[in-house]
Amino acid sequence: MTTDDSKHPLQSIRLDESAFHDVFHRYYAPLCLFAFQYLEDREAAADVVQESFTRLWQIRKGFLYEHQVRSFLYLAVRNRALNELEHRRVVTDYADQMLLKRQDTFFHDALVEQETYRLLLESVDRLPRRMREVILLVMEGKKNVEIARQMVCSIETVRTLRKQAYQKLRILLKDHYYYLLLLGLQLPS
Repeated sequence: MTTDDSKHPLQSIRLDESAFHDVFHRYYAPLCLFAFQYLEDREAAADVVQESFTRLWQIRKGFLYEHQVRSFLYLAVRNRALNELEHRRVVTDYADQMLLKRQDTFFHDALVEQETYRLLLESVDRLPRRMREVILLVMEGKKNVEIARQMVCSIETVRTLRKQAYQKLRILLKDHYYYLLLLGLQLPS
């Protein structure tokens, strides 16, 4: 292989190992710059060029002239770079779709949670005063002993009011049982 392609455009070539190394050293850097113009990523450009040289080595016996090798390399690099850009677009589109889905799911979940909580509070507001006080304190995370102390009554009274409140809430919320499950609330038996 000659060092100046323009002197002999129809220079015949036999791509043995030595000639392949010559081609590699002559075209590697310019092809990386060429690929970089498409990909704007040095590592990706180098990968594309190396893949193209690998393919050239696999089909090396099919080339008769040096200009065919050069044309093949530039076309291979261009096509691989365009394929990489398409792959990136697909990945980005997929990630965007997943993000939108998560946002929609988050919005839906938050909406269901807020609506369920609203329904629960409306139902609690419909309870008799003492039952309502017990349930609101339970919703704050207080134990029966703490509730009894705060309401100045016995623990047994708290248990009874709590049980009666749950029974009434089950009746009031029977049409919304599914929402309560989504929120993670289950009214004890």
